[in-house]
Amino acid sequence: MIGYTELIVILIAALFLFGPQKLPELARSLGSAVGEFKKAQRASEMQLTEFDAYTRKAENKITLNNKEEDKEKCETNLQEKEINEKKEIENSLRQ
Repeated sequence: MIGYTELIVILIAALFLFGPQKLPELARSLGSAVGEFKKAQRASEMQLTEFDAYTRKAENKITLNNKEEDKEKCETNLQEKEINEKKEIENSLRQ
C-alpha cells in the first residue's frame, strides 16, 4: 500500500507537471474512470454469479437423470434375476 508520504510526493509531482488549473480536471477524469471500472467489475461479477447458478442447475439435472437411469438399471437387473431364478426352479422341478 502507498503511505501518506508517498501520496504527498505524488501529489506534489502532479502539481508541478500539470499545474493548478489542470489538476482538478485530471482528478475528475480519474474518479470517473475508477467509477466505470467498479461498475464493469460489478456487472461481470453478476454475470459470473448467474452463470454459476445456471451451471449448478445443469449439474443437478444431470445428476438426477443419472440417478434415475441407475435406478432403472437396478430394477431391470432385479427383474432379470427373478426371471432367471424362476427358470432355474422350473428346470429343477422338471428333472
